[in-house]
Amino acid sequence: MYKHKLFVVILVLSLLLITFAAEASIFDKIESRGSIRIGINTRTKPFTFRGDDGQPAGMCVDLGKLIADKMGVKVEFVDLEWGGLIPALIAGRIDIFGDTVSNTLERAKTIAFTDSWFRTGSVVYTRKDTPFESIDDVNKKGVKTAVIIGTIGEAISRVILNNTEVIAYDNTTDVTQALLTGRAEIAIEDEIIAFAQVDTAPDKLRVLPGYLVIDTYSFGVRHEDSDLLRWLNLFFERIKRSGEFKDLYKKWLNQEWKSIPQKQL
Repeated sequence: MYKHKLFVVILVLSLLLITFAAEASIFDKIESRGSIRIGINTRTKPFTFRGDDGQPAGMCVDLGKLIADKMGVKVEFVDLEWGGLIPALIAGRIDIFGDTVSNTLERAKTIAFTDSWFRTGSVVYTRKDTPFESIDDVNKKGVKTAVIIGTIGEAISRVILNNTEVIAYDNTTDVTQALLTGRAEIAIEDEIIAFAQVDTAPDKLRVLPGYLVIDTYSFGVRHEDSDLLRWLNLFFERIKRSGEFKDLYKKWLNQEWKSIPQKQL
């Protein structure tokens, strides 16, 4: 009887040790490599873009550097097309994606999202020579809508703007060029990114008033990396308490950050 109980105890402890080792493996890999690999798409200024020196820059890039610093490792940014971020994460080419990714229920079936770190909304921007006055004017036959493939903008356009012809591009730069060259009449983007695009051609582009949907951003990890997910949630909570997030918000968005209970949005 005693030997049986001892066997059960040893078996349980062994299983616990195996589980612990499996959960800790992502940190073992990062520490062994000496760097954390963060997937980004450098075409969404002011969050992720390339500066005059050709290096990644922006709010998400600074957040990525801060993550690496607090982990005590170096950061390795992996620049990918937008549609390649989640596949690269699943395939193990990156440890996390750290960009302006909308945390949808459908995507959550595939990857694990951190708590929301940013609140925004999807808007419509267009040329100044189009006749549209608001988002209520655009859902018409003959209107071409430029979106980024695989984004929340593409998904909502196919539902809310279902009378328009939706054309998907690889990145924000291509979407804006489609507008400027007349290949599309409207484009869908997150609010801050849309205004940043308008700033590149303020004499030709404008943002229509109103939101198509309210949206939030999260970073993402693989479902099996639950320890890394918990670490990132604590990271965002602590930098919001410390004022580090507020400083980055002001630096890149030129606005004052207001503390919002993100989980209750």
